[in-house]
Amino acid sequence: MKLILKQYLASLKERKELDAVLPDLLSSMGMNVFISPTRGVKEYGVDIAAVGQLQDDDEESVYLFSVKSGNLTRETWSGQSNQSLLPSLQEILYGFIPNRIPPQHSEKPIVICLCFGGDINSGIRQEVTGFESFNSRDNLRFEEWNGDKLSEFIQQHLLKEELLPSSSQALLRKSLALLEEPESSGKHFSLLIDEVLSNATDADSVASSITRINVCLWVLYSWCRDGGNLEAAYLSSERALLLAWDKVKDHYTGRNKSSKSFDSILATYQQITDCYVDRCLIPYVELKYALSHAVHSPCSIDVNIKLFDVLGRLSVKGHWILDSLSKSYAKEPPTDGESEEQEKLRLRLRDVSRAINLLVVNNPMLLSPYKDSQAIDLGLALTLLSNNSELDDFVQSWISEMVNMCIFSFESNGMYPIVHNSYENLLEHRNKDKADSNYKNKVTEASVLYPLLAVFCSLYKLDSVSQDLETFATDKLAHSTLQYWYPNQSSEQDMYSNSDTHGSASTDFPMNGSAALEHIKQECGNADSFKSMSAVTKGKAPLVLTACRCYRYPVPFHYLEGLLNELE
Repeated sequence: MKLILKQYLASLKERKELDAVLPDLLSSMGMNVFISPTRGVKEYGVDIAAVGQLQDDDEESVYLFSVKSGNLTRETWSGQSNQSLLPSLQEILYGFIPNRIPPQHSEKPIVICLCFGGDINSGIRQEVTGFESFNSRDNLRFEEWNGDKLSEFIQQHLLKEELLPSSSQALLRKSLALLEEPESSGKHFSLLIDEVLSNATDADSVASSITRINVCLWVLYSWCRDGGNLEAAYLSSERALLLAWDKVKDHYTGRNKSSKSFDSILATYQQITDCYVDRCLIPYVELKYALSHAVHSPCSIDVNIKLFDVLGRLSVKGHWILDSLSKSYAKEPPTDGESEEQEKLRLRLRDVSRAINLLVVNNPMLLSPYKDSQAIDLGLALTLLSNNSELDDFVQSWISEMVNMCIFSFESNGMYPIVHNSYENLLEHRNKDKADSNYKNKVTEASVLYPLLAVFCSLYKLDSVSQDLETFATDKLAHSTLQYWYPNQSSEQDMYSNSDTHGSASTDFPMNGSAALEHIKQECGNADSFKSMSAVTKGKAPLVLTACRCYRYPVPFHYLEGLLNELE
C-alpha cells in the first residue's frame, strides 16, 4: 500500500492536487490548519500552515509548508521560475515568519517543511542540506516531507487500520490492478465505498469517511491518468459523489466539517470529469467519425451505445458548469461586465455545448437511437441546449432528423428503438424478423423517448415534425404505453444510492404538441417532490441529473419549468 501511495503522490500536480490532500491529512493528524491553499493570495512562500504536534511528547509547533510536485530537481529547487522552492523558502524566512505568524503562535517553535510528492535528486542534496543547516536555529528547524514520509502519514492517519480496514485496502489494490477492465475496477471501488460509508452515522464519522474515500479516489485517478485510461476513475467518481451526498445530505450546511468533506469530493469529481472531457472528447468531436471509429468495433450496436453514453457525459458536465454560472450571476449580477470567473465559466459552457453540436454533426449515429432508454442521454443534452439560443437551429435540425429516422426505421423494419437495454437483446433485435407484428408490439410496448421528442418538438415550434410524430404514435404505437417519469416521495431516499426503484410514471402521455406541454406543466406542478429533494434545496441540483445518468432514470421535466413559463 505504501508503494501505491508513493506512486500516487509522485504523480500529483502542485496546485489543486498535492496541496488539496495535505490539509485533510494534517487535520486527521490532530493539527489545526490556519492557512489553506488559496489561488491569487500571496502568502510569502507558505502554501499551508498548521499548528500542532506530530507525537504526543513533542512540543506544540507551527508547521509551514511549501509544496512542490513530483521529484525535487535542480529546476524546481533553484530554477528561473518564480515557483522554485528556494525563493519560496527565502520568502518564508524573511517575509512570513517576521510578519505573518498569528500573535497567539508567535512564541512557538517553527518547522519549515519542504513538501514534495517524490524524492530529492542526488545532484542537489548537498545544496538543500546546506541551506537547511545554515538557516536552522534554536526555535527554527527544517523537515523534508517527501513521498515516503507523506505516504507513511497517509497510511497511518487517513487510511489507518480502524478507518480503512485491510479488506478495504485490498479492494483498492484490486481496483488499481484492473484499470484496463473499467467495469471490474469500478465494482471493486464501489464495494470499497460501501464498506467505508457503512459505519458512518454522525456528522464527524461521515466527514472522515468521505475524506478517506476522496483520498482513495485520488489514488485511483492518478493511476488512471498515468495509464491513459480514465474510464474507471470516471465511473468511480460518479458513484462516490452520489453515495457521499446520500450520507452527508442531512448534515450539509455549506460550512461545517462534513460539508467541506463533500465539497472536496465534488471538486475531485469535477477534476476527473474535466480531464475526461478535455482529453477524450473535445479534441475529437470536430473530426468526422473520429469518436465512432474510436469505439474500435465493426458492430453498429457498440458504436451506438457508446456515442449516446458519451453524449450523456458531456451533457452532465455542461449542467454542472451551467449551475455554477447561474449561481455566480445570481450572487454577482454582471451589470458592469462579467467577472473573470464568470467569463471563464461562460466560455467553458460554450465549449461543452459546441462539443455536443459537433459530436452529433460528425457522428450521424446519434440521429438514430437504438434503445428507448437513450431518451435519458437525449434529455440531458436537449435540456442543457435549451438554455442556449445560439444553437436553436442545430437543435431543431437534430430533433427533426431524429423523429424522421425513428419513424423510417420503424416503418422499414430497421433498428427502431426498443425497450430492452442489454447488448444481447439488441443483437437479437438486429437479427430478428422485425416485420413480425407480435414481436414489434412486444419490444415497443412502452416508451419515454417519443413523449420526450413530442415535448421538444413543441418547445422548438417544429409544427410539421410534431404533426408527423403525433400521426405516427396514433397509427403505429396504439399498443404502446407512452409515459414519463417523475420523482416521488421515496426518490429522496433512493435517488442517490439507487437502493430501490422509486418515482412515479404518468401514462397516456398526449402526443399532440400543445397538449404535451400542458400535460408536463400540470404534472410538474402536482409532482412537487422534486422541489423538496435535498440536492435541489441545498443548491446541488445537478446531482439529480448525475444520478439520472448513472442509474438510468429519465430527466425530470422540472428542469424545463423556466422555459415553459417563458412560453406562457
